[in-house]
Amino acid sequence: MKVCYLSWGETPRSYGVFGSQVLGQFIETRKQMPESEFYFISGVPIIHSGLVREKLKYNEEVSKVKTKLGDIKFAWVPIFCPQNIVYSSRHFFNFLVYGADILLKKQFLKIKPDIVHCRSYGAAWVALKVKQKYKLNYKIIFDARGLYPEEHALKNNFSNTNKNYLFLKKIEKKLLDECDLTIAVSDTMKNYFESLKAKKVECIYLSANTEKLFTEREKNKDEVVFGYVGALSESTWHRTSELLKLYQKLRLTVKNPKIHIITTSSHHDVKEMFKEIPENEIYLSSTRTVDELKEEMKKFDFGIMSYFNAKNEFQLTLSDMVLAVKSAEYLAAGLPMIVNKKCGGISYIINKHNLGIAYDPDSFDEISTENIYRFVNDNKDAERSQLSLELFDYKNNAIRYMNYYKSLVKQ
Repeated sequence: MKVCYLSWGETPRSYGVFGSQVLGQFIETRKQMPESEFYFISGVPIIHSGLVREKLKYNEEVSKVKTKLGDIKFAWVPIFCPQNIVYSSRHFFNFLVYGADILLKKQFLKIKPDIVHCRSYGAAWVALKVKQKYKLNYKIIFDARGLYPEEHALKNNFSNTNKNYLFLKKIEKKLLDECDLTIAVSDTMKNYFESLKAKKVECIYLSANTEKLFTEREKNKDEVVFGYVGALSESTWHRTSELLKLYQKLRLTVKNPKIHIITTSSHHDVKEMFKEIPENEIYLSSTRTVDELKEEMKKFDFGIMSYFNAKNEFQLTLSDMVLAVKSAEYLAAGLPMIVNKKCGGISYIINKHNLGIAYDPDSFDEISTENIYRFVNDNKDAERSQLSLELFDYKNNAIRYMNYYKSLVKQ
């Protein structure tokens, strides 16, 4: 079998989300299929973030990507459009294809892939256009990762009648109808795509280093530590003000509350937002490695995901899909979770498996002393960690991808 992973419009990186969720997972899938040939193609705009920020030094990053991929052959296809406008409106969307389709066709004719695994709407759209235009024969997996039409509409303050939004919804409908398999990253996203009558949808959660995060936590303390991991800002989905609102409720439920925040965001800005909280209740740190993260998280009693309080149609739809890697990390460490129930992806898992508390950010009714102490020192850390291994582990997800690849080839 020949499997080709296709990214389109993104700047390849050996680190961050691209390095972990894309390269890391594809490499692990390769390990499960040693008899197969694996290829990786990146369609990259001629003016992209790597060129703008790092200029010629970005070539070093490309070398790191190739090194990380090992024996997986890497190819670069230019997209003849600047990165900042390639997805900006319906008028520029076809620049994803112009000229680049011929170069991609040449790659496919050389490789002759059985499976083209497409990360994002753009990659799936191009793979579908090339397949139909040049009458090629391969199965297409549309790995959506998110709801791009709603994300784009929210970012640009579009209404649900905006022509750019409606154009992207038509693209989405075509992909769901004509790609051989759509991958969702949460149960709620799977349900959403199925409601749009997708041809075939399966759910594979985000991947995390689950095996490396479990450790014996510090217990029998005279305090309850509510822990948060990740970026914080008023301009992102994960807002400092929402974390503060949640902690203000949590600190009233236990005798000796503490909040421990692990973030690479500005500690000064976080402290400023939390200035009304006594200094001896808040602790901030940052970590660079999985081992450092594990060492810090063993001090937690709960993992928190406060997100932001979705209100309008697009916000509610997008938040209902959310699972987030930090959720997998909390559970891998054996922690019970306290999660904004509007984050539908992780709330579904929390409620299904009794892994913590899903709360209403408008009322906080679920935040009570009884509910909190139900999970403090409940001796179920190993169970939560094992479930995380089953749901989010790279190897287990690789086996899922392998099975879908094999199933599609047999059709």
